[in-house]
Amino acid sequence: MFQLEALEPRIVLAAEPVINEFMAANTSTLADEEGEFADWIEIYNRGDAAVNLDGWFLTDDAGDLSKWQFPAEVLDPGEYLVVFASNKNRATVGQRLHTNFRLSAEGEPLALVMPDGET
Repeated sequence: MFQLEALEPRIVLAAEPVINEFMAANTSTLADEEGEFADWIEIYNRGDAAVNLDGWFLTDDAGDLSKWQFPAEVLDPGEYLVVFASNKNRATVGQRLHTNFRLSAEGEPLALVMPDGET
């Protein structure tokens, strides 16, 4: 006679970086390494696996989804990363990251784009 046993549940580990928070027209909240109050974007890995952001993009232009590329920065589960939207264009692992654009206080698109450059 056959007997069936239920398998233990399986959990798929997934990295899930998202834009958690951002600030346009920053005048006093968070200064960069040069003491300047640039706009900033906070990325959060809400998944349960580390993600290497190499090849991911940030953009403020729906027509250019690969405007600024992340370096090979690893974001652990539950970890946050601040990227300054300062137009200084700095992408070196282990140093403060700066996009090649600023945020508009009047509003504009803002996207975190996967390495495929489309999603």
